[in-house]
Amino acid sequence: GTASDASLLMTYLSSYIFPSSDRAIVTNIVLGVSLGGHAAWQCLVHDTRISAAIIVIGCPDYFALMSDRARLSKLESWVDSPTPGTHFLGSKDFPAGLVTAVELHDPAAMLLGKLDGPIRQVNEASPSPAEQTRLLPLMKRLFQGKSILNLSGGTDKLVPHRCVEGFMKWLKAAAAPGGWFEGGIHVKDILFDNVGHQMTPEMVVEAVQFVAETLQDQLYTRIDK
Repeated sequence: GTASDASLLMTYLSSYIFPSSDRAIVTNIVLGVSLGGHAAWQCLVHDTRISAAIIVIGCPDYFALMSDRARLSKLESWVDSPTPGTHFLGSKDFPAGLVTAVELHDPAAMLLGKLDGPIRQVNEASPSPAEQTRLLPLMKRLFQGKSILNLSGGTDKLVPHRCVEGFMKWLKAAAAPGGWFEGGIHVKDILFDNVGHQMTPEMVVEAVQFVAETLQDQLYTRIDK
């Protein structure tokens, strides 16, 4: 809902701030903190007008985050199976309709599918040719030409880094020089030790620097064209 609201706001914002149409908005960067961070991931991958995102203590993997909370809370739907967690997704605590919605909108679910355990296990090696055939169109649609700054707290108990780490490792491996996805994606992932569920002054500095660098890079790109 928050991601949809942000996109709707972008559609009409220029009409209010530039009613004479003497200027135009040419760059859109999203920043979100906590729940806003979850929404920022969805804004980035679903709105082509957004070229960069700053995610602060947010998570791109809703299955991993909620499964981890169910495990820690010892929900009946988590523990009531021979292998704990097997029946959580699709249970009354995480209904099938919600599973479907997450698979349609969540970055990790769209690319990596459901969990095979309480923590997402990912292979950072290049996917098989068959898997790349499936992934490449999705990666191009979701991430091509975009920049990401992900800021996490090492002692965050509400959005633990372990829930973010699997997808981020996978994405960074794909986007790295020599990686299997050559889509011009830039990923910067910073873990702040001894930081909980908060946006610290150091995170603010990183965010401001990222915005400045992103705007500068996009200005040079337009000039070169």
